[in-house]
Amino acid sequence: MKLRAEQLAGHLQRGLAPVYLVGGEEPLLLQECCDQIRQAAHEQGFVERDLLQVERGFDWSELAQAGAPSLFATRKIIDLRLRTGKPGREGGKALTEWAAAPDPDTLLLVSCEQWDKGSRTSKWAASLAKAGVQVDIWPIKAQELPRWLEQRMHQHGMQPEPEVVRILADRLEGNLLAAQQEIDRLALIRGAGVVSVDDVMKVVANSSRFDAFVLAEHMLSGNLQEGLRVAAGLKRMDTPLPPLLGALLRELKTTEAFRLAMRGGEQEAMVFRRLNVWQNRQNNVRNAARRLTTRKLFSAFRTLSLIDRQSKGRAPGDPWQSIDSLLLQLSA
Repeated sequence: MKLRAEQLAGHLQRGLAPVYLVGGEEPLLLQECCDQIRQAAHEQGFVERDLLQVERGFDWSELAQAGAPSLFATRKIIDLRLRTGKPGREGGKALTEWAAAPDPDTLLLVSCEQWDKGSRTSKWAASLAKAGVQVDIWPIKAQELPRWLEQRMHQHGMQPEPEVVRILADRLEGNLLAAQQEIDRLALIRGAGVVSVDDVMKVVANSSRFDAFVLAEHMLSGNLQEGLRVAAGLKRMDTPLPPLLGALLRELKTTEAFRLAMRGGEQEAMVFRRLNVWQNRQNNVRNAARRLTTRKLFSAFRTLSLIDRQSKGRAPGDPWQSIDSLLLQLSA
C-alpha cells in the first residue's frame, strides 16, 4: 500500500501494518510521519525499540538479529535509518526477505532522507509496500504553503489574519522546519485566538537572528562573520541539531541541483520553480552556485555527514565546532 503523508494518521487509526517505509526530503514531515508510527506502535504494545543506522559497511545481518525472538516475548519496533535510500544489493535482499515473512510482533520502520525515483520504484521498496505501507513525502509547493501554514496554526488554536500567512510564507520560503519553529513561537507567545500582523512581526523581530533559515542564508552567501554569530546564538539556545542540519543540507542540495541544471542548459526560471526557490532567495542561490565549486559542495556534504555523526556520538569532536568549520570552508 502506498500513502501520502497526510493520509497516514487516518490509516494508523484503523490499525498497524507490520512494515512501514517512509521516504522524502522534507526533514520535518519525515520526522513527523515516523513519530506518528512510533507513537501508534507504542500504544499497541510495541514497547521495545532497536535503532539501526545504515552507513557504509553496515552489516545487514544485524537486521535479522534484531528481529530474532526475544526471551521476554515483547513486541518490538526496529527503527532502521537508511539515509541514502540505497541499501545496495545485500541490503535490498535483506529487506525483500523480511517483507516476505514479517513477524507480527515486530514492526519494521525504514526511513530514508534521500528519496529519488530509483529508490521509490525499486524492487526492495515494492516488496516492503506490498507487505505493509510505503509513505512518500513530497515537498510542499509554493502555492500550497499559505494553506499549510494556516492549517498548522489552526492546530494550535490560532486564527491568523489573511495577511499573516502571506508574511510567513514570504519569510519562510518553503522551509517547513523554520515554519514550524515560527508557529511554535507564536503559539507560546501569543496563544490561541486571532493572530495579527503586529503579533507576527514582534515574534519575527525577536527570533529572526537565530534560526536555522538565517544561518543557511549566511552559509550560502559566504558571510562568515554573521554565520558564526548566528551559529553561536543557536548553540546558546540549545537548538536541536537534526532540524538545523536538515535545513543546511537542503540549501546545499538546492544549490548543487541549480548548478547542474544551469550547466545542462535548462531555463533559470523553470529551474527555480521546480526547486521551489522563492524570488527572495534566488539571488543567494544563483550567487552561491557561481561561487562554490563542485569540489567545495561535496566537501561540505561530507562535513555535514560528520556533524550528523558527531551529534549522535558516532564520531569524535564537537558538532558546533564543525559547523563553524563548515561556514569557514564555504566562505573562502
